Amino acid sequence: MAVLWKGNLDMSKSIIYYLVALAVANLLLILVVTVFRDIFYFYVDLTLWWPEPSCGVSNWIYFTCVYSLTWLTVAFSVDRYIIVCFMKLKLRFCKPSVTRWVIIGVYISAFLVAMPTFWMYVPVRTTKPDGTPFHICSLHRNLSSIPFLSVYDHIQTTVWIVFPLVSLVLTNGLTVWHIHVTTRIRHGLKQSSTGKQTEDPEVARRKKSVTLLAMISISFLAHWLPKMVVKVLERFTYPPVNRYDFYHPVNVVRMLCNMLIVFSSFSNVCIYSLTITKFREELFRGAKSVLDFLSHNSLLSFPLSKTTEIFTIQDITQLTHVMGKK
Repeated sequence: MAVLWKGNLDMSKSIIYYLVALAVANLLLILVVTVFRDIFYFYVDLTLWWPEPSCGVSNWIYFTCVYSLTWLTVAFSVDRYIIVCFMKLKLRFCKPSVTRWVIIGVYISAFLVAMPTFWMYVPVRTTKPDGTPFHICSLHRNLSSIPFLSVYDHIQTTVWIVFPLVSLVLTNGLTVWHIHVTTRIRHGLKQSSTGKQTEDPEVARRKKSVTLLAMISISFLAHWLPKMVVKVLERFTYPPVNRYDFYHPVNVVRMLCNMLIVFSSFSNVCIYSLTITKFREELFRGAKSVLDFLSHNSLLSFPLSKTTEIFTIQDITQLTHVMGKK
């Protein structure tokens, strides 16, 4: 986030805002899952003094981060689509001020849309294979008896995965197709005017944009599509899978898909950032500065005294005399 915000990356403010917002959402997702939902819940035993809210709040924050992450990715793709394909709309909507409001709106909307998850997840008593009882944060057992939460649970997959997935693939596909067509036209015009094939900086820049958009789409599909498949299987499997049997193969696969989503918070930042040449240069320059600073301080912390003598003159003379005899 520091490199994106302060680094001289030669990118527009809108792109910087989106990348920083995505980095913030990814960082919050890692912190919520690893620190609050896993470490505190399972090792500090937060449920002893805060049983119900600890489970609900952790999932509320978790889904807020997930919704923010998915819809910020969609908003970033739509922004790139408008810039590439619609010149008039670009002047009105693809501005830093509009980008800031879009990011704020996505965060607030994700927070409000994820609010019902506070009542959906409760500590559920279960047992380990050795018979030891313990609590795990899972869906409410009587969720179907609460109409609002039951409906929300059924449409959650659509809001969380289906709509963002379709929007992302559609906008990125149209953007790549438009770049491909305009690049061919531009290449043909330049070749007919000059009579020979020359390197075009604009074409190189567009190829980088195509690569970035393609990697974003592939990464999103790889991390989120397995979760969607598992959710669909859970809906249509008969007899229905017992969600509280945490050793059932379907539930194990579902937990692995959740782990894959959390892992996307790291891989997406690498894809968005490390594909930018200026970012890599700034990152390596910053790492080199930190290493130089640490090495310089470590040398200063162990100064050699001027009066310290490792070998005395007599030792050197005696050693020379013995080596001469040999």
